[in-house]
Amino acid sequence: MLDIKKASIANAEEIAVLHALSWQQNYRGSFSDQFLDNEVGEERQKVWRERLGNPQPNQSVWVARLNGKFAGFICTFFQDDETYGSLVDNLHVSPKIKGKGVGSQLLRVAAEEVEQKYPDTGIYLWVLEKNVGAHPFYKALGGKVIETINGNDIGDLEIRKVRYHWKKAQDLVNSVLAKKN
Repeated sequence: MLDIKKASIANAEEIAVLHALSWQQNYRGSFSDQFLDNEVGEERQKVWRERLGNPQPNQSVWVARLNGKFAGFICTFFQDDETYGSLVDNLHVSPKIKGKGVGSQLLRVAAEEVEQKYPDTGIYLWVLEKNVGAHPFYKALGGKVIETINGNDIGDLEIRKVRYHWKKAQDLVNSVLAKKN
């Protein structure tokens, strides 16, 4: 059974551990081995203790448990961009259960929250260009590629990242529901 609830400071460690593991598995070559092997765990712990201990007013974090075990999380920042709307800043699912719909359901919950708070606004996210496993997932849910840019806002090297966008958060909700049926 999948259970999705709002995150609290008590979830900081398990979120940080999964976040670091996900980066280590998916961002090798985008970040340095030194960063991924020796620094990412502590760096993600610091980020998530801060985010959940002193949340921004426009931040929302949800955690998923599948059959009682931590399965993934999503972090959204509402109305982050005037043009594109709310930002899905992080979506990570335990590698042991990818493909079981946890990521889609976390996205649905986040998009429903955006639609409830800011009706008829967009939602977007960034995916590293080299994260080839993620691109088909977002495209299958109706995400439109808007741009690809260089950035240095995460990790320790310059990266190329792709912006996926849904004009209305409800479009993402509908795509998830259609995929489920």
